[in-house]
Amino acid sequence: MTTLQANGVADPLPFVALPDFKAALSIADSDTSQDKALIDMLLSASAAVESYIGRQITAADYTDLIRIRPGDQMASFVLDVRPVLSITSVVRHGQPLVTPPDGWDFSSSSGILYPENGDGSLWGPGRYLVSYRAGWVIPGMTDADEKPLPVTLPADIRQAVLLTARSFYAAQDRDPLLKSESEQGVGSTSWSLPDATTGGLPGNAAAFLSRYLSAGFS
Repeated sequence: MTTLQANGVADPLPFVALPDFKAALSIADSDTSQDKALIDMLLSASAAVESYIGRQITAADYTDLIRIRPGDQMASFVLDVRPVLSITSVVRHGQPLVTPPDGWDFSSSSGILYPENGDGSLWGPGRYLVSYRAGWVIPGMTDADEKPLPVTLPADIRQAVLLTARSFYAAQDRDPLLKSESEQGVGSTSWSLPDATTGGLPGNAAAFLSRYLSAGFS
């Protein structure tokens, strides 16, 4: 169990709970002999999925540094972590900007933050620090009172983690350089090597993540 941490720093947690992984592998929950190895597989699969998406996705408090050069302006900021849940503060040159009466105008899914005045106004030159809460809640996260938080990580991301972790489990006893083998009178076995274009994720796992990539996030 862990609480949400400031600035995106948190104890590592897998995106899928161990009992769910064991159920997918038809391993009894009472059988704890492989738990350490299974958790390591889940952590590796979670890291691989997040790496493929290309940004952090777990819920926490973050701060982005944004610089606008003299003479330049920006119609909006695009925050690094999504979905954005709330804007805590916007600081320019060390001075907090006044929060608009209706709160900051932002898009949760795209991470776009608009200037305080809206109506076509622009962010002017300066050094900005935007503090905000963003990301999805994963299994094991708790609030400040150590109460479990409802999991909000989308089902397709969890499925991608499960598929990837299952591929790790299936590969643990085989030669990673061997693509096929046969034994007369017994049969043959073959498997595909990891695809470098998916960062080593199984193709079916990568397919679940296409809408979360930068160009296709919705």
